[in-house]
Amino acid sequence: MTTGRRILVVDDDATNRLVVRVLLERRGFEIVEAEGGAEALDLFARVGADLVLMDLSMPDMDGFETTRRLRAAGPGGAAVPIVALTAHTSAAERAACDACGMDGFLEKPFDVQVAMHSIRFMLDPPIARSC
Repeated sequence: MTTGRRILVVDDDATNRLVVRVLLERRGFEIVEAEGGAEALDLFARVGADLVLMDLSMPDMDGFETTRRLRAAGPGGAAVPIVALTAHTSAAERAACDACGMDGFLEKPFDVQVAMHSIRFMLDPPIARSC
């Protein structure tokens, strides 16, 4: 279920945030935005989020450090799904995302269907069943 779910979009580029906002609001998500890592940490502490879409390259604090700090900030930050949203697509970048605690990876520009599938999966993962 997407309606009412809050996504924190962290990106230093206003146009990127606008594109993500429009696409996700049309699908029933509530969007909050931060243009840098420090602002994202403050905003998450104040209003929380069900999922974070994190740019990797930002001038004040990159997405890797922001993720590490969010994970260390307490139970909410440790549990929230964090998905990289980046144009950096090398295997090394993906490995760095995994190493800092990110849960997923979306390439910019993103395919809306792929992004929605990833977001829904992160918000409502399938329940493992035992036999």
